[in-house]
Amino acid sequence: MPRDLASLVKGNADSEPAPEGIMFGAQAAHDSETSSKRNEVHPYTQTLTLRDVDACVVLEDLAFPPNERATRAKFQYRLGKCSELSLGIFTSSESSSIPTYASAAPVYSGAPNRKSVLLGHIVATKTNGSTVDDSDMGIPSDDPSDSSLGNKEEGRTVAIHSLAVLPEFQHKGLGSTIMKAYLDRLAKQDVADKAALIAHEEMIPYYEKFGFKNKGKSSAQFGGGGWFDMVKDISDDEKEDY
Repeated sequence: MPRDLASLVKGNADSEPAPEGIMFGAQAAHDSETSSKRNEVHPYTQTLTLRDVDACVVLEDLAFPPNERATRAKFQYRLGKCSELSLGIFTSSESSSIPTYASAAPVYSGAPNRKSVLLGHIVATKTNGSTVDDSDMGIPSDDPSDSSLGNKEEGRTVAIHSLAVLPEFQHKGLGSTIMKAYLDRLAKQDVADKAALIAHEEMIPYYEKFGFKNKGKSSAQFGGGGWFDMVKDISDDEKEDY
């Protein structure tokens, strides 16, 4: 499970780094336009909790094909067991047309229609391995006799299971914003030595932009397989130039 935001692949220039030395001016103009679109949303990030499960399910269902979606049970497990490894990107809005609005909480009681609305999320657990496999993506309720399933609190690799942004809020730089904030938080909190995920081949350049390295084809068969292992070393305090 991405995993990655599969729909970002289709026409999202923000997902791909510009070829070195080519169209620098055009890329700079695009980056400025993307930043402007992001700023119009006034996004902010905060840790997800169990109260965000409904919104996460809605977001996941809209962002991924059926075979790549996390189930409600998985969100309940991950946000209940290790919510500190998750991050949401929100906006303050009164727009009931945003799919996650209905499950959002009011910003303050004086304006009950203005809510803190989830636009994107990163959800993860810990693993003892250096890459993500099918047992990491499972949860104990899948097979109570299998102790390898789910979060490993003592693990030193963060297994990122989902990076998702609502389709109507893509192409605004929100995916990059939340990933940068997430990786920076991991480094500052010293909760792990590595971050790992599985990605579709066409998304490899997107994750390389954040310092992930392609480790080859993944053994994970989630969603039919065909994934690649991406791993980032966060054990030192090196500052990446994203």
